[in-house]
Amino acid sequence: MNKDAGRNFSFKSAFTWCFVALVVPVWIIGFTSSIFASTCRKPGIAEERKIRACSISITTSYLTSLIASEDRELAILYLERGIAQSRLDRSEEALVDFRLAIEKATGNSLSKLAERIDAHEDLLELYQSRTGRLHAQSRLSALGHSVSRRFEELILRLIREEPTSQAWSNWEQLLKSTVS
Repeated sequence: MNKDAGRNFSFKSAFTWCFVALVVPVWIIGFTSSIFASTCRKPGIAEERKIRACSISITTSYLTSLIASEDRELAILYLERGIAQSRLDRSEEALVDFRLAIEKATGNSLSKLAERIDAHEDLLELYQSRTGRLHAQSRLSALGHSVSRRFEELILRLIREEPTSQAWSNWEQLLKSTVS
């Protein structure tokens, strides 16, 4: 056995290799995710390519979510993929993506979201009946400022679609199914 083998071990060298082995793959995954996310959000991309880019970005985002959670970004990616699915008449997949977009943006399931909005409206009606004063607020104010802002971002992106588009139709179908 070589006596010099034990003397050449360096904690600095071992630490450097461990650091490289852990950080570089995460950095590569994050970089890949951001490239595909930008492709996903870019207008004018073919729908199949957009769906593939959104899916890759969503998958790699899950891998990096151990480090930093970007639910707001994921919400937009799910919305973009849902719009692309709608354009290809894949309504079932689009509904799933829209549901996930809303849940990522608000942090609540659709049914919980509807309950919060209904409870808030009941509270406003009680306030008006007791005070006689009208308290004008958006229905989304029940969600809190940051959550309602993230939900409004989804709506603002969806507004760029034609009102008669399949994406709007799927979005409305999802919201109506939650209310009933």
